[in-house]
Amino acid sequence: MLEDVGDWMRQQTHGTLGWFDALAAEAIPKEWNPEQADRLRREAFSFLSLPDGSLLALVNTGAKAPHAVALLGSEGEARTVANSLEEFLLLWSKGETEIDELDDEEGASGRKVLASWLKAKKVKAPKAKDFDFAAWLDGDAALPPTAEARAVAVRTFAPTPVMKKLGPKTQRLASLLGQRADAPEVIGYVTGVLGKKVPLSTSENNDSVNVSATKHGVEFVFSHDILNDAYPPIPKTSKTFIPYVSYAWVRAGIGENVLGVPWKAASEAEVTKLLGPPTGRRAAFTDEDELTVAYWAYSLDTAAHVWLELAFEDSLSVTLSVKSAGALMRDPDVTTGLFVGYAATRGLLDTSRFPSHRALLTAVATRKAKGSEFVKQALPRGLWNDHLRDVPGLRQMAWRWFHNMNGLWITADLKKTFGKRAGPFGHDEPKLDDDTWDAVDKAAPILDKRFAAWLKK
Repeated sequence: MLEDVGDWMRQQTHGTLGWFDALAAEAIPKEWNPEQADRLRREAFSFLSLPDGSLLALVNTGAKAPHAVALLGSEGEARTVANSLEEFLLLWSKGETEIDELDDEEGASGRKVLASWLKAKKVKAPKAKDFDFAAWLDGDAALPPTAEARAVAVRTFAPTPVMKKLGPKTQRLASLLGQRADAPEVIGYVTGVLGKKVPLSTSENNDSVNVSATKHGVEFVFSHDILNDAYPPIPKTSKTFIPYVSYAWVRAGIGENVLGVPWKAASEAEVTKLLGPPTGRRAAFTDEDELTVAYWAYSLDTAAHVWLELAFEDSLSVTLSVKSAGALMRDPDVTTGLFVGYAATRGLLDTSRFPSHRALLTAVATRKAKGSEFVKQALPRGLWNDHLRDVPGLRQMAWRWFHNMNGLWITADLKKTFGKRAGPFGHDEPKLDDDTWDAVDKAAPILDKRFAAWLKK
């Protein structure tokens, strides 16, 4: 089949089918995954290279199954695109591969020609079990469910009155937020209603997968990385996870208004007339200070932490989401411990977030334990912005400071305080090896300057 496609493609004008150079069978470079290089070269080969260096490959999934098409991303992303070459070609002809370079609007005319060729050849996708390339790459060895995973498997519903005011389509959509990707309700909706596939897993290299159904006015985000204590990562294999439905954009194609607001609302005043004053205002981007976006936020499910937001700037936007924090430091290091020690002594932490570690937090606040000890025991998934007090401006300022925005940066401040040295990845880092209380005291003047507005008098 691949040879037939190659022969046909050589007759097409370059660029009419998307952004790639050629269709050619080649061995997968060992550098893409040194640990699995031998297996990949034995069981798979690449047949199409994308401009960013990503590859599409055919993978041998078993003696009685067709070869699946997998994406080998240039940044380590690994996912199944289709369960067979035939299915991939049919998806490509419809612009539904979920690969931007192949689904681009500029390739629409070429995809129509491809669709006609496939129809003439009577190409149909064979029945095949869904293949999880990321799990296959990890050895397919399923891990036993953890206690946390077993708890998450039992979904608790606590819908609010606002949930019950939604139209039936939006309400059904909202009920999926927070559910695991392998939940029957999720599979039934995504496959049966949207005609799409549920992502079988996510990984550290690919922590989220979008599933878009434009005609239905829905775009999902599936992710294992929801920064909410009620949503622990659920391991599937040693390096892959079962994702949750974490976010959804709702658009006019859903076929009903949300809380009575028309999709073509022309002004904030029009939305306000229907919903009342906005819940608040925010900047369009995190590095901006002008509060240009009005938003109305509503809790839909108190047990699942699901929220609805309608926002208006130039037009109406509607989103559904599981409440999730922002990561200040995803992979804690010595500077995280130093900051936590400082924050504990200055009353910047939200102590209610740590009911199981109150004694240790008190020990840090009274300088009887180091911040790094608290990080190790209480912050297994890193430091989040909602670990800080919920007071105006604090979390936003911390976000900018940790992420080098608006002239603020923790690394720059600590390099000025402790000096600098070459870090392991070629960038300078603070000359700091231990978050001792002497180190905290040395950094305190510049930290007090940064957080002066939120220090308790």
